[in-house]
Amino acid sequence: MHYIFCYYFIYIRTLYHYETVSELNDIDLLFEEYLKNLSLLYGPKSELFTIHLHSHLKTQVIRHGALSMTSCFSRESYLGLALTMCHGKKYILEQYISWHLIDRSLRENNTIEVNDIFIIELFDERHLDMQMIAYYQTKLIECCAKQNILLDPTIQLQYYAGYRRGFKTYHSKAYSRGGKAISYRVSLVNLKCIHSRKRCFADVMFYFKLSNVFYAFVKKYPCVDLSLADGLKTVVIPQNLLERLDHYYGLFNAKQNSYKIIPVTDIINKVIKMNWCDENIYVFTDVVIDWEHD
Repeated sequence: MHYIFCYYFIYIRTLYHYETVSELNDIDLLFEEYLKNLSLLYGPKSELFTIHLHSHLKTQVIRHGALSMTSCFSRESYLGLALTMCHGKKYILEQYISWHLIDRSLRENNTIEVNDIFIIELFDERHLDMQMIAYYQTKLIECCAKQNILLDPTIQLQYYAGYRRGFKTYHSKAYSRGGKAISYRVSLVNLKCIHSRKRCFADVMFYFKLSNVFYAFVKKYPCVDLSLADGLKTVVIPQNLLERLDHYYGLFNAKQNSYKIIPVTDIINKVIKMNWCDENIYVFTDVVIDWEHD
């Protein structure tokens, strides 16, 4: 019975973020399967409440966009953030007006365009751990030779600790102020991947620029020939669910890796890594949207 929750997860996960509208095809059927057993899990009252909440959700997503790209409480989010910037609890409106007038006088064009959200790239060389850069120099030179990347020893490479593409910010293991952050874990385009997702897991060691091209030096972990079904042996999950789950999750062996130089454009998303039931095997899934919204 526990696999019933997979229907609901895939239904909401698809509505939350999708790459093509065709992914929404027939997802109503997934929710209907979940609904068939809902009263057994929660009782008839919850069933009626859930139907009311979800009956028009797909229609709203088609009309307005994925859930990750919309906000149900945008006004509350804005006011909550603005209040934290105020000095005290009095004269709040006057403070807002002052900020607005100053902003309009300093910047005539304060609009955000599509390129600002998804495309424009920035590189950050602050807080760069030069000891780590020096430690991987030999490995970097070896990778350049194997990948036929011309490296002129007389030219000093420019190294970076962070990389930003639109609203997404990626760091590297050479970022000295990373703390417990894991924003150096990413998914990469890999057309040779054995799975249909064609993306693999990697740790970004650092970024660098060579001949006006920006690269990432990564520790890459190719996907292994496993599926989530291999770890869910106590339940029988329908094939259509497994195909959807495998679309979101990949598996790799921590002992199987290699260093590569890739263009930064091959980086897809930050990822979350989770333990698997077998030793040295990990599951990873993309963090498609990492900024907060209500």
